[in-house]
Amino acid sequence: MISATGTLAAVRDMPVGVPGEGGRVVRVLVEPGQSVRAGQVLAVIDRSVQAQQAAQLAAQIEVARADLQLAQNNLQRAESLVGRGFISRADLDQKRATRDAAAARVRVAIAQLNATRAQIGRLDIRAPTNGLVLTRNIEAGQIVGAGSGALFRIAAGGEMELLARLPQSDL
Repeated sequence: MISATGTLAAVRDMPVGVPGEGGRVVRVLVEPGQSVRAGQVLAVIDRSVQAQQAAQLAAQIEVARADLQLAQNNLQRAESLVGRGFISRADLDQKRATRDAAAARVRVAIAQLNATRAQIGRLDIRAPTNGLVLTRNIEAGQIVGAGSGALFRIAAGGEMELLARLPQSDL
């Protein structure tokens, strides 16, 4: 039997910070000593503002789609009248441009909604890899952001190493 003193540390120590813009921490879901899987949520940041933005953008998509439908209907009516000489080709081109602009607004609104949803997804602080939670530097109610530093430290794969000094006789 050999007794030794030393330091126990992770083979690969992984700091975990805020991946997005941050905010107020609602819940912390893990404690030091717990094993985690890659992608597991470690803490949840309040998303009420972003949820309202997503709802607003979803409504804007509906408005843009209604505008597109109206522009499409106007174009179809104009196409039926241009052959009989009631509408000029210039007016038809204008209605086609209006329809194309409305379609573009739908695509822009969808892209904005997808960007907001991506931001919401980044409000969860997730484990980058399987491992063992070593430290937790976060509490519910705390405001965190990009400059908050490491909120958790994880030993990648749960692998730890002991650096110990032994007398030559014990070696």
